[in-house]
Amino acid sequence: METLETLETINWTDAKCATGDARLLHLFFSEEQTEIQEAKAICQTCPLRLPCLESAIDRGEPWGVWGGQLFDRGRVIDRKRGRGRPRKEEQRPQVVEVA
Repeated sequence: METLETLETINWTDAKCATGDARLLHLFFSEEQTEIQEAKAICQTCPLRLPCLESAIDRGEPWGVWGGQLFDRGRVIDRKRGRGRPRKEEQRPQVVEVA
């Protein structure tokens, strides 16, 4: 596990999401599956994907895409359920174990 000192030495401006473009930020906190997938795709080529994911897990991020994974209520899930009441046949999103 990384310490705060280690995280402070990481140059977070090298992250693919650190463009300074506020229009990009909404992808990482979107409710739309296509936008969530777009955010995950941005993370896949990011040199800081693993430290981002590890620190998000350590902090228990409540929601959003961090390190290429989708968080909901502090846990990594495989997909986000759409708005409204789920259909009877719809299953709950699976919690993903991240090593």
